[in-house]
Amino acid sequence: MFGKKKTAAITDAVQNKINSQRILNDKTTFNVRESFNELRTNIVFSMPAKGTKKVLVTSSIASEGKSTTCLNMAITFAEAGSKTLVIDCDLRCPNIGNLLEQNEKKGLSNILVNDCSIKEAVFETKYQNLDVILSGSIPPNPTELLASDSMQSLIDELSKEYDYIFFDAPPVNVVTDAVIISRISSGVVVVCRQYVADKKMLSAAIDKLKFADAKILGIVLNDVSVSKSGYGRYGKYSVYSSYAYNSYPSRNDSV
Repeated sequence: MFGKKKTAAITDAVQNKINSQRILNDKTTFNVRESFNELRTNIVFSMPAKGTKKVLVTSSIASEGKSTTCLNMAITFAEAGSKTLVIDCDLRCPNIGNLLEQNEKKGLSNILVNDCSIKEAVFETKYQNLDVILSGSIPPNPTELLASDSMQSLIDELSKEYDYIFFDAPPVNVVTDAVIISRISSGVVVVCRQYVADKKMLSAAIDKLKFADAKILGIVLNDVSVSKSGYGRYGKYSVYSSYAYNSYPSRNDSV
């Protein structure tokens, strides 16, 4: 038993080290940071309207790096001076808390069932201008909570405080949660990890979002090794070496 606990502790330590290297920090290479800065610029010009911009980040399937991408994107907006909030909307398999090494018990699900106030669930990160609401307690009915009037009311209230709100949502092809959240979002960014998701999976995810009239801002191509052009892998871990940015029309737009 002791051996298992010790092994688990070592595994957690290794995972925490990996997580810390995935998140933008002072040791992040110039090329990786510049890629996220360019992504920020593209998003800004894709949503020129006034008011709070609400960006949904999702993927077609699991393990494509959507949570890390979401958090890193939010960091770049916060660093640019925008008051920014990240909400972990993956109420089934949350990851933002792991990436930030935060174990807050209260979060989104608790707010939605009136188990805590917004103030109790929002915590400040070490990044200036960046706050986070974690997923909270794992509920038995995540889809219903995300589709509730309480969710809409929450976002309306938060929009009075923040310039940008980023939603980390579950994969589109796994559950319907991301499609539901897209209805209250200003735009959607889809993360696609090379050699993980194939064209059919990505196309299916895009079709589901378009059917919900979501504004798809583009696709972040993750975990790409293109060292010849200067974007090598980030240390020994697979992170964000490059991205492809393509626009997809909604159902109401002309092709």
